[in-house]
Amino acid sequence: MNTIEIKLVRHTKTSMKLEHNKFNIIVDRPISKGGNEEGLMGGQYLLTGIGGCFCSNLLAAANTREFPLENLQVKVTADISETPPQYFSSITIDVYCSNTSNKDQITKLIKIAERACIAINTIKKGIDIKLKLH
Repeated sequence: MNTIEIKLVRHTKTSMKLEHNKFNIIVDRPISKGGNEEGLMGGQYLLTGIGGCFCSNLLAAANTREFPLENLQVKVTADISETPPQYFSSITIDVYCSNTSNKDQITKLIKIAERACIAINTIKKGIDIKLKLH
């Protein structure tokens, strides 16, 4: 079984830092929630992971077919539940590109990317999360 692992270490009073190769990513809370706003919130990184995974697969599918996705932009929007415990009740991925004259091909690429995306597949299927104290 293949695995992916990240490690977060304490950075400041309210933030954690992911150290990966040549870059660092800070996870923090907004000032309105007691944080210092040094980085995105965890939920925003979840959306970043979904969008990034989707885009990676979309670009791979387009590049394999030598199909240019001109001025590509992807927006990931999540609705938050109104009742506690809060969770994302729906997620929408909007894909924008300027060469929409071939919508059938772009739609096909979007479906290929969706099926290949580990993050989307995980969210759709659901997953057990185990918390362990060491």
